Amino acid sequence: MLMTRQSVLALLVFVAFLFSCGTEEVKKTPKKERTFKVKTVPVEKGEFFTKYRTSGYFEAVHRLKVKPEVSGKVERLFAEEGDKVNRGKPLLKIEDSLYRKAYEETLWKLKQAQRELENIRAIYNRRKELFKKELISREEYEEFKTKLESARAKVESLKALVERKKIELSKTLLKSPIEGYVVKRFVEVGDYITPQREAYELVKPHPLRFVFKVPQEVVRKLKLNQNITVRLEDKEITAPVTYISPTADRGRLFTVKALIEDPEGIKPGTYGEASFNYRKVEGVSLPEQAVQLSQRQSFVWIVRNGRSLKLPVQVLTHEEGKVVVSGDFKEGDRVIVEGLLFLFEGAKVVEE
Repeated sequence: MLMTRQSVLALLVFVAFLFSCGTEEVKKTPKKERTFKVKTVPVEKGEFFTKYRTSGYFEAVHRLKVKPEVSGKVERLFAEEGDKVNRGKPLLKIEDSLYRKAYEETLWKLKQAQRELENIRAIYNRRKELFKKELISREEYEEFKTKLESARAKVESLKALVERKKIELSKTLLKSPIEGYVVKRFVEVGDYITPQREAYELVKPHPLRFVFKVPQEVVRKLKLNQNITVRLEDKEITAPVTYISPTADRGRLFTVKALIEDPEGIKPGTYGEASFNYRKVEGVSLPEQAVQLSQRQSFVWIVRNGRSLKLPVQVLTHEEGKVVVSGDFKEGDRVIVEGLLFLFEGAKVVEE
């Protein structure tokens, strides 16, 4: 059945009436503004130290290459790379037959000279008594006196030579001068070794030095015996500065060394970080989660008149969960530290 023209017009008027009623209903229900619950801290300005941080490495105070003091063929090795050695422990043995023979021959000569000295002393004593009784001439007496002095000098000379030969013989056994570890072995059994050739490289694991470099504007802030903080992974150590290089290197940097007396668990050659107070700054200390980053600009959310406001800041220093910032803070500002996730400029906030 076809609708008449009057029916269509009536239907359109009815639909328009319904639409207008719906619009009026929407206008009568305004959207409720969202309120964000946040936690804040007051803005409190103060003076703080900025920290200078730089990487460095640990070096052994005692690291040396050991050489023998006598020459000869290596007969036996007592230590290998990685071995722990005590001070005085044998490292290698040099074939000693020639040194032993030289010592024994010199010792025999000394005994001969001592017997000769005793004979000459006995004759001298008899000649001395005869001279007192004027039974021999002064010339004869002086002659035996000179022989006695010469024999004494010969014995003393041979004693010194025996001691030297004994020391040379003992030095065929090369011993460790320190307590530490073998880093490198440079010789094999059968090698001919001389005092000019290195046999072992040894390192003592304690004490250590932490070595780092700083530019000239920073080195002026450091002094000998000043304590710095050295960090290695989860370990933190306080160490005094014991060396500051008097000149810069080719990179215009100065070398600084700090002494670590008891570096438990730290090995020479490992890397760490040095930090120390550098300069004072005036700013506001905040929990690190309060500082946000957007388009390379750091900022914080503050509360003014019950609304959130984004305030650009400059981070001056960052230490152990705290940051020190500077910015255009006003009296009475409070910085939002929790409830930051969905904030936007001008959002209504309520402080818990």
